[in-house]
Amino acid sequence: MHIRFWALLLLPLMVSTASGTDIYKCTGKNGVVSYGDTPCPGQQTNLLHKETEAEAAQAKQERIAIALDAMIDSGHVDEARSFAVANGVTRLFQERLQANVRRQQEKQRQEMANDAEIRRENEAEERARQQQGLQEYQAKLVKADADEEKFRKEHWSEIKQQHLPEVLQSQSSKTFNVARGQWCSVGQDGSTVCQATP
Repeated sequence: MHIRFWALLLLPLMVSTASGTDIYKCTGKNGVVSYGDTPCPGQQTNLLHKETEAEAAQAKQERIAIALDAMIDSGHVDEARSFAVANGVTRLFQERLQANVRRQQEKQRQEMANDAEIRRENEAEERARQQQGLQEYQAKLVKADADEEKFRKEHWSEIKQQHLPEVLQSQSSKTFNVARGQWCSVGQDGSTVCQATP
């Protein structure tokens, strides 16, 4: 049943067309010239090239190869094998089958390479987002530290009067300032005094 289906479907490809590569030059009454593979009724027609037996055989072989590719590519390998046996081209069938396997392998390799490239791009984008997030967080820390120091310096006298023990403690001991990445204390004027980590 399948063989008949494919035979009917591919019949136009299999018909030996002796004029398939014949070349005719047709000249119409108005002088317009056209070229084709069949004579032009009602026009002056010159045969420029007659297809040879070798050309016809080659064209038929190419049509058979196209038909085999169509069957193999669509997954009808058994039908393609029977079709090849019926046309005496078992070797061509094996060649087209191997070519199909190579195409599928290459397609799979390309898909894997594309997937890997997409993963790399996604990972790079994620790293960039994380880096940007860290930079934005660091910028917020720096701004908050600068705002705190500015406020402390502007209100230093008042702070010393109201919180003298804490002021003395902040001047005598160092704490790690995340925004500056250093150990810092408070200076005599309320400024932040830091010492680089050894």
